[in-house]
Amino acid sequence: MIAPYLRLVGVLGGCAAVLAGCARAGTPTAGVEGSDKSELTHSTAEMQRSAFVTGCGGTPAGWQATAVVSNRDQVEHRYLVVISFLTAESTVLERTSTEVTVAPGATQDFTTETLLDPVTRPQSVRCVLRGVEQL
Repeated sequence: MIAPYLRLVGVLGGCAAVLAGCARAGTPTAGVEGSDKSELTHSTAEMQRSAFVTGCGGTPAGWQATAVVSNRDQVEHRYLVVISFLTAESTVLERTSTEVTVAPGATQDFTTETLLDPVTRPQSVRCVLRGVEQL
């Protein structure tokens, strides 16, 4: 009588272990061990602080985001900046990626635009920085 319950507990425990492993595998630093993990997290945080959206507004042909990227190093860098255009409910309407070259110790402004039909687009669109990668 107890044996079926023990099998059920064993199966549920195995499922929980598999699900925990799957959830862990999907994290950005899942394959990174020890100090490399903290360096990756620190590097990503540094890059995020080096870029931000300064404006977001409609255009006759769609929507545009203005942003800045700062280069804190002593050498010129190229950055790939990804910005998403979202509805108020966070539905992605469009995503753009822009390469920006920034001189040493400088901050560079840039604009990225997406085509959204002015008749069917939402009244308000949010421009959200999704990523910054040094090339």
